[in-house]
Amino acid sequence: MGLPPMMNAGNTTMGMPRRKKTMMHMTFYWGKDALILFKGWPGTSTSMYALAVVFVFFLALLVEFLAHCNRKMMKSDKASLGLAQTLVHSLRVGLGFMVMLAVMSFNVGVFLAAVSGHALGFFFFRVIVKSSNANADAISAPC
Repeated sequence: MGLPPMMNAGNTTMGMPRRKKTMMHMTFYWGKDALILFKGWPGTSTSMYALAVVFVFFLALLVEFLAHCNRKMMKSDKASLGLAQTLVHSLRVGLGFMVMLAVMSFNVGVFLAAVSGHALGFFFFRVIVKSSNANADAISAPC
């Protein structure tokens, strides 16, 4: 005996239409067809993919900048900065998680953008700015 007509329709299962399944990559891959952070973004356009990679790069750079700002505020002993430090820390952690979720797209371009954004941010804010502050302190210090 066959299934009732409602259950045996070619494009439906149990009377419900089938939905197109989205495949998530579970290994690193090259390509512009990625799903980064939001549904349908960046789509299949090469320019939108490039924009997404640049966005992830600057997001990682911003995370390093916020870490630098938080460390700079830690040097002050004022209790009033406690709320500002908490807000900067919360923003840094939230943006860091967004970078992590973007990297979980397993797209090599996004991964390289995140790593290079963190690396450039570390180099600029912890190496260059720190050494320029050390030089300024050495110049202003009495001999």
